[in-house]
Amino acid sequence: MTIMNGNYKQYELDNGLVVALQNTPTQTVVAKLRVNYGSSHERKGEEGMAHFLEHCLVTGGSEKFDPLEADQVKASLGYTNAHTNIGRTFSDAQILSEDLGIWLEYISDHVFRPRFDQERVNGERERVLREISDEKSQPEYLDDLKLKELWYRGHPKGISVLGKEEVVRNADLEKIASFHRRGYHPNNMDLIIAGGLPVNVDEMIKGYFGSFATGENTRRDFPELTQLDGKVILHFPAPERTNKENVEESSAIIGINYFGCVDGHEDEYAVAVMNHILGSGTNSLLFQNVGLRKGLAYSVYSWRNGDYSVGEMGVKASVHAGRIEESIDSIFEEFKRMKNQKVDQKTIDKIKRVAKYNLAKAFETNEGHVSAIEGKMDEGLTPDSFLAGYDQVTPERVIEVANRYLPEREAGKYVLHIRDPLKR
Repeated sequence: MTIMNGNYKQYELDNGLVVALQNTPTQTVVAKLRVNYGSSHERKGEEGMAHFLEHCLVTGGSEKFDPLEADQVKASLGYTNAHTNIGRTFSDAQILSEDLGIWLEYISDHVFRPRFDQERVNGERERVLREISDEKSQPEYLDDLKLKELWYRGHPKGISVLGKEEVVRNADLEKIASFHRRGYHPNNMDLIIAGGLPVNVDEMIKGYFGSFATGENTRRDFPELTQLDGKVILHFPAPERTNKENVEESSAIIGINYFGCVDGHEDEYAVAVMNHILGSGTNSLLFQNVGLRKGLAYSVYSWRNGDYSVGEMGVKASVHAGRIEESIDSIFEEFKRMKNQKVDQKTIDKIKRVAKYNLAKAFETNEGHVSAIEGKMDEGLTPDSFLAGYDQVTPERVIEVANRYLPEREAGKYVLHIRDPLKR
């Protein structure tokens, strides 16, 4: 058992369920059950089953609660929800501390002993099909699909969580139950709770979760995404972005995707600082120069993500459709500036202060505590290691990572994607 600051503890039940608890002086709790079983665990012909199963678990009832009773339980709690990604399925709750036992009873019975009521399953089937249709009805859907294919190149992170309509349409109760049996075991789950914890919280968790048997281990590591061979340019027409009153003043969307570092990499904090200087907020290079000085963009920013062994970064901007090339040139000029212009220590110190503020703010909420616990469980990240990571960033390291990750316009490795209302 690990104790941190006297208020945090992490342990495992005999059946392998990982439990992480943070006690805070509040009257509410935030709880998250993470099932390490998601879209990447689907086999051929199962595309969309993880997400469909999540829907069925939410409303389909359980051995202990019929669907109507389950509806009443959820209605009595503050907030409950669920969602799925490539590696996990999540059940979340934000509730009164006094209602924690009710939620634990409800969620444990639903994830381990689902009823799969036929009427509710059919209703969720139609809702999921509508959700897929809604996504495919977006004007940018096919363009985004092409981008994902070129960028992820078969990596699990490129999997569509919503899946395929024919899979959802043809999923009978046995197929759903079979998919559930493969992955919903306590040794594949993490239960995280932060808030005003009841004194008997450990006994409650053991009572509601401890009797279920272990099963196949579906926790998995993901392969790293390989670097691109060169640059790729995608230029799509986007008629829905046309300015209806003045066509020549229409706005285009520019995106540039390039490689970054994965979470936990030694470059992570220097990259975070570099990315902040480049494109985060009104003091960033992109906002000041591409936006304010040149007037090319109302919205321009940089982003980064490093989860599931995929290090990815990018810039996105809404620009004058008649000045696309000028806008792209200006973005790469800021890349060049970032690589060659040494940042002063005061700028880095300001970013460190922002990071420290964000950390302090997070720990003022139970949601922030849960997020911090996830970082500790997944990456070994603690508040001290987080701040120490930023303290090690120097102006020299910022230039080093800028030259390592920011691509050159001509010889760089990146995907440039443009949605252009003036392209015919």
